[in-house]
Amino acid sequence: MHLGLPALLDFYRAHRCDDALVLGTVIATEGSTYRKPGAMILIASDGSYCGLISGGCLEADLAAHAASVFTDGVPRKISYDLNHADDFSWGLGLGCDGAIHLLLQRLDAEDGFGFLEKLDQIWRVKNRGLLSLVTSSDNPDHLVGSFTLRCGEDIPNAHAKPRRFWQDSIETSNGEVKQLLIPITPPTALLICGAGHDALPVARLAVEMDWDCTLVDHRSGFARADRFPEACSVLEIPASELGSSLSLDQYDATIIMSHHLDHDRNYLEQTIAAEIPYIGLLGPRARRDRLINEVGAQGDAKGTHIHGPAGLDIGAEMPKSIALAIIAEIHAFLNGRSGTGLSIHNHQ
Repeated sequence: MHLGLPALLDFYRAHRCDDALVLGTVIATEGSTYRKPGAMILIASDGSYCGLISGGCLEADLAAHAASVFTDGVPRKISYDLNHADDFSWGLGLGCDGAIHLLLQRLDAEDGFGFLEKLDQIWRVKNRGLLSLVTSSDNPDHLVGSFTLRCGEDIPNAHAKPRRFWQDSIETSNGEVKQLLIPITPPTALLICGAGHDALPVARLAVEMDWDCTLVDHRSGFARADRFPEACSVLEIPASELGSSLSLDQYDATIIMSHHLDHDRNYLEQTIAAEIPYIGLLGPRARRDRLINEVGAQGDAKGTHIHGPAGLDIGAEMPKSIALAIIAEIHAFLNGRSGTGLSIHNHQ
């Protein structure tokens, strides 16, 4: 969710005819930085690039460093120490009080652009992967910049506690090898049960977040694809047939918002049975409690998490602000965060 892979892969596809691309990967940070280890930027030989490793301040400078990597193919480590006034020597004047360390490496077309070709395949089929990138090595058999990209049963469960990256160190007979491990996760899959007027801003925000968004409704007048962003899947399905019509275990989150008690009860019962990690209910707490009791669930049933009223407390009242509150809560939940203000509790 956090790597910005849709844009990076679009850039890769647009430059498949190039001889090479340079990949910049954040391999370590200190203090306050805009991005964390695992963040990536792709740079073309003409100086164009895609991806953010800062708030837009360092990317152009990094693209200039990439020129030498294009020339000789030797990976380089680049560091920006923003803890002191030294950053003014670049004419950047960021004052971010942090340090960021990156690895630049050339990915050649003749080698499938490194792991990008396989990453593209994994992304297209919405599979999970684990990228291991060597960041430091005393072993000549494991050079800096070498990598493996795995997918399959040995990848952590889709709904396990999220880890954006971790570092690993391996002692070999020829020396120590340090690597950065980056989980590759498919887009968040959101199911919206109820395609009324207030579902429109929820769907639009989900698409803006690069989430996979499916909407279902039993009413033909609402279940129309032309009412929603093109990327959405819109289906006319009776509420009682939700589970038999869709593989509900593929979804990370669902919002139940048909505004009809019987239909919402049907949706809730089936999404609880499917153990969708996040279940959001529109309406007041009393309505939520009634629905939970009527489907025979108590609290967090079967490991699911039922949120009602859905959304963070941001003073939302109109559909657009309610949609913002809901999408923000889902994002926080799936990332293992509380949704409190960063000035109150700053996560590293």
